[in-house]
Amino acid sequence: MNFPSVRHLLAASILLASLGLTSCEKPLEVTPRASLDSTDGLQTRQDAEAALRGCYDALQSANYLGLRYQLFADLGSDNARHTGTFPTFAQIAQNQILPDNTELSAMWNAIYSGINRCNYVIEQVQKIDDPAFNKASVTAEAQALRAFNYMNLLGYWGGTPAGYGYPDGLGVPLRLEATTSINGEQIKPKARATEAEVNAAIRADLTAAAANIAAQGTKARLSKGAILALRARFELRLRNYADAADFAAQAIAALPAVTLEGEYNNIFAQKFSNESIWELPFDAVDSNSLAFFWFPAANGGRNEVDPATGLGPAHEAGDKRLNVNVVTAATAQLPSYPSGTTRKYFRVAAGDDQPILMRLGEVILTRAEALAQTGNLATALTLVNQIRTRAGLPVLATTLTQAQLITAILRERRIELANEGIRWFDLRRTNTVQATLPAVTQTFRNLWPIPIREIQTTSNLVVQNPSY
Repeated sequence: MNFPSVRHLLAASILLASLGLTSCEKPLEVTPRASLDSTDGLQTRQDAEAALRGCYDALQSANYLGLRYQLFADLGSDNARHTGTFPTFAQIAQNQILPDNTELSAMWNAIYSGINRCNYVIEQVQKIDDPAFNKASVTAEAQALRAFNYMNLLGYWGGTPAGYGYPDGLGVPLRLEATTSINGEQIKPKARATEAEVNAAIRADLTAAAANIAAQGTKARLSKGAILALRARFELRLRNYADAADFAAQAIAALPAVTLEGEYNNIFAQKFSNESIWELPFDAVDSNSLAFFWFPAANGGRNEVDPATGLGPAHEAGDKRLNVNVVTAATAQLPSYPSGTTRKYFRVAAGDDQPILMRLGEVILTRAEALAQTGNLATALTLVNQIRTRAGLPVLATTLTQAQLITAILRERRIELANEGIRWFDLRRTNTVQATLPAVTQTFRNLWPIPIREIQTTSNLVVQNPSY
């Protein structure tokens, strides 16, 4: 399944820009009946389905999950390094980000645009009276997508330098109503909510979504299992370890057809692998630049990023994942896979690599870590050893202490999920940014700066993160 691009949705669905993200942003204009304007709204279940596809389409933006969101989560960590010429990328790689960095404003607006689309669907579907329309499920799907978007905003811009879920955690502007007009109350800027307030909204959305979503026939859309897996990721980030373990177990139980791939490479060599839980589809028409930024000009790319020099040596001897995560001179297969690339994103010409937004390997490691944190070392050890066995590594010793096992699980997460957009958030939630990246001595930089345009266009109602 593919989602239509924004240009294709104009004839089929409501397209709403991210008003309230910056007060000067203007909504896309839509004309009556050829499309659905904010006066007509959504009138049929077909309208609602098209609008819901628009919520997924927002994720595909190159300013979001079509490239930047997951790329920057590794570029700012110890998993990737900047080898290109973009100064905005260099700031992220060096953790010296300025508030006027255009990458920030582009991502911020892309995420809020997606939130606004979700808000519109949630509001509009309530008025559709059609016995064949599963209103509760469509609402649930939009709620889960909204929660996912807010999780991602907090990932970069929220919390404290020590991590997430602390009493003084900073949030982001919380918009739970659709903006469809540039006039009146809708366009008024909003101050930042606290992190706790945003977390409460995320938790409410995920709870309702898991309870009401219908069975899905595709991994291109959220399922109950995917929503439970997102909830496990969310609770782990907040150090709610008992809840994280419970929701991870629920997710695994809800996904009996999802199994670990026998070979690590198969997760990425094919689309919608056995291990995939939720995946963002692309094709040659609706493409992305994921491989383009990893591969050199000779392969049709621009080689803006490479695996970090320390990522390869972080693999244990015999780890099968090394050949996928880091293409070295010894493992290069010319001309297709030159040194300094990765086999996770490789479809340069077609641009149709599919970001895996959730997979079973992550859920297993989430449950393992959460159980280790709560003292259930035996089960945690069994779970992490599933991942190690697949990688061709010996099982961990039963004599490991709790602290040693947690350290081992976090090391497995780094390798298993390398360059999948997880690493920066793991460093933040475990308060190990400075220990891992000694050059990053200014702890305030653990939170990204709010885009300067957001500060300016709201007349400082939206307050900048401290020390920027």
